[in-house]
Amino acid sequence: MELFVKQELVKSLPQIDAILLDVDGVILDVAQTFQVVAANVAQLLATQWMNLEDDGALFEPLECEHFKNAGGFNNDWDLTNGVVALALAQHVKNPKLTSTAQLRAECDWTGFTRDIKRRGGGLQNAEHAVLEMLAPAQRRDFARAWNPKLVTQIFQEMYAGDAQCKSLYGFDPEHVHGDGYLDRETVLIDAKLLPKNVKIGVLTGRTSAETQIALSRAGLCDRIPESARVTESDGVRKPAGEALALLQQKIGFKSGVYIGDTMDDLSVVQNYREMRSSGRARCHSCIVLSGPAGATYKRMFLEAGAEIVAPDVNAVLQYLGSVIK
Repeated sequence: MELFVKQELVKSLPQIDAILLDVDGVILDVAQTFQVVAANVAQLLATQWMNLEDDGALFEPLECEHFKNAGGFNNDWDLTNGVVALALAQHVKNPKLTSTAQLRAECDWTGFTRDIKRRGGGLQNAEHAVLEMLAPAQRRDFARAWNPKLVTQIFQEMYAGDAQCKSLYGFDPEHVHGDGYLDRETVLIDAKLLPKNVKIGVLTGRTSAETQIALSRAGLCDRIPESARVTESDGVRKPAGEALALLQQKIGFKSGVYIGDTMDDLSVVQNYREMRSSGRARCHSCIVLSGPAGATYKRMFLEAGAEIVAPDVNAVLQYLGSVIK
């Protein structure tokens, strides 16, 4: 896939003074971590919570893309809760189901996420969609079984592992033990390609502690100190424009490019521009599509308004490095 830049952007890119980065899918490859954990949490809860026979995957890691493209699922805890919500609702509707394969056959992940997107995206709209498919008595059964805090906790335990759960999330694992999936994360970005004459910032859905681990792994802690980061711990989330506005306040850029890989990453730039206070600083959108379905989604992001679409972060950094004055 070739790098695409909107023609009207070519003249303004040499003047940018900041490159702003997402973490997942940009700085680190999380295909074998967050996506796999989401699928494994759903499988664990189906077999242990719903007491189903494990005879096949309930949810595949690559199906996380359906939720990401629906919008509002930048946080992988929310995404996993969205997966579990549909699975639980279908089990409540069909209590005679005995296996994960049977339950999967009842879960239309594509149709479910399309409905969520139509409603505006996010976990709250996923819950609304789920409740609408249930009869009143079934809703009561769903409400009694639905435990998003537990889903999130199991995700955290599985991701961090015994070694780092306490330091990342403040508690010792109760339900899942062993090595954490975070050790499987690999670095995507070539830090040497970051231009030296621009500011570098991070806007991510990770917590502050998770972000520190990611930047340390990528060798970027010195280049991107805490004062140049906006994380989940700051209390603002993508796709809200306020998240990008906070990063602008922290590092004071006048013209930046935000590099992300999901619909929420594109939306945060667009929402920032709609804020009255954004007039003092411009920000352009860049989407990198390094996953196996990258080329498939290129057209979707272009139609949604992405100004730059690149095959990976290093391709866009090489391009920006060649044009920035």
